[in-house]
Amino acid sequence: MKRNANATAVPAFRQRRPAQLAERELIHLEMVLASLAEGSPASERLPARYWDMRISRLDAEYDLVPSQSQRVASLQRKLALLDNALDSAADAQEGQESRRVAA
Repeated sequence: MKRNANATAVPAFRQRRPAQLAERELIHLEMVLASLAEGSPASERLPARYWDMRISRLDAEYDLVPSQSQRVASLQRKLALLDNALDSAADAQEGQESRRVAA
């Protein structure tokens, strides 16, 4: 029995998902970053590289409309700013604790 060549062929490109399906992910990521901005403890949050990967996947896997692409870019900027701010706050707290121990 002869197989159809198209049945086993792997497409040269991966088809992107529709923009409508990205909306739920965008809303979720916006809520997560808002909760990080409220100052959840470092021990309770996932690393920034995890959230960056999730945000980048949106751009790679979905056929986003321009407004969604802008939201993705905004999320990436906010994540970078939040990560720097949270790391600075954690460093400052560690500095205070080490001064208390030394005193």
